[in-house]
Amino acid sequence: MSLEEDIKTSILEFDEDGLKKRIETALSTKEADPLTILKIIGNVMTLVGDKFEKEEYFLPELIMSANIVKSAIDEILDPALRNTGQKKESLGKVVIGTVEGDVHSIGKDLIASFLFSNGFEVYNLGEEVPAEKFINKAEEVNAHIIGLSSLLTMSMDFQRQVIQELKKRELRDKYKVIVGGSPTSEEWAEQIGADGWADDALETVALVKKLLNINE
Repeated sequence: MSLEEDIKTSILEFDEDGLKKRIETALSTKEADPLTILKIIGNVMTLVGDKFEKEEYFLPELIMSANIVKSAIDEILDPALRNTGQKKESLGKVVIGTVEGDVHSIGKDLIASFLFSNGFEVYNLGEEVPAEKFINKAEEVNAHIIGLSSLLTMSMDFQRQVIQELKKRELRDKYKVIVGGSPTSEEWAEQIGADGWADDALETVALVKKLLNINE
């Protein structure tokens, strides 16, 4: 099989070891360079997203595929890129985290993985993140997007607080702010002055691309 088919098979069958070995072989034999392999992985993750939308895959499969890809990129492709001096194309920088008062992480981590595998530079701040930390990180890395996750009704207002803090620092126009999480909605996003709302990882990728005017 071709490299594309092998990578596709490994990801769709959740074969992490197989994916890593195939990538290592392709790199060592110069069958493909790291950037080419990254593009192949991005195409396969688009296919994974399609399967989720058609209900051929469900949340556990989505999480597994995202984790496998992230592991292969972190452990093999990123170091290979650094060694060759190649630069990974970045579609934009996203700072993401679960807001203060909330410790849920699965949905947010899945979104971070999907954004990463779709070519974005992602800074995942974890859980219980205060407004100041979101903004300081966005300023530090010169981010384009700030993503705020909330899974608890009682923590939703912390999403509003981040936006208020941005306004206070006169930074609101510098960043696109998106929100998500089960108790949130499009109406909530409008109410607090966010730039967008998404229901799941795939919608988030589409929303971020739309906000940054990325057409593919």
